[in-house]
Amino acid sequence: MSAKIVLTAAAFLLLSPAWLIEAAAGELDAAFEILRKGEPIGYHAVDVERTEGGYVANTRIEMKVRFGPIPVFRYSHAAREIWKGGALHALESRTNNNGERLEVRAWREGGALMVEGPAYRGPVPETAAPSTYWRRSVVEADILLSTQTGELIDIAVEALEPAPAPHDAPAQRFRLVGTVSLDLWYDGPRWVGSQFVVDGEELTYRLVESEAARRRIYAELE
Repeated sequence: MSAKIVLTAAAFLLLSPAWLIEAAAGELDAAFEILRKGEPIGYHAVDVERTEGGYVANTRIEMKVRFGPIPVFRYSHAAREIWKGGALHALESRTNNNGERLEVRAWREGGALMVEGPAYRGPVPETAAPSTYWRRSVVEADILLSTQTGELIDIAVEALEPAPAPHDAPAQRFRLVGTVSLDLWYDGPRWVGSQFVVDGEELTYRLVESEAARRRIYAELE
């Protein structure tokens, strides 16, 4: 596997050791509306709990596309990650991709991270990052570990000029390019937005900040 990471001078400063300090868990929580053609079709929430020596992160995604009153596409995804000492130690995910059910499991064995999923079974390079995106260190990775299929995906990362995130607040913007292609925004260590194309459709993640709106999203995900 090979990939190239392209970083501007500004990005180098943003990725200096000051940015690698462990953040408080609450600072990493995020809730997003998922927009298609400007209209919400779903939600994505990340809850991060600080543990002794690391984090536990839970991700939940729900999407539904309708043609008039009739649902024509449904997607749900739940993932749980356990991190210790800056390394991924375990992962479990379940996905319902419009009726196709997928499961991925990862664990540490003899010091190596192993993964079992429908697209790949075997060891995971230490330079890989899971495709949950809540950890800013994903922009330093050269491989994505798909939490939907277990696939290992070569990527290149480009740091773009700072630009408003989808919720119209300034943030640092990165572009991941490979068999996946998406833009990610980070405000310090926190993930605050995304934009990508799936099957010809552009999807936008818009951060929700108000407590009332966040409660509504969490209710929708239950």
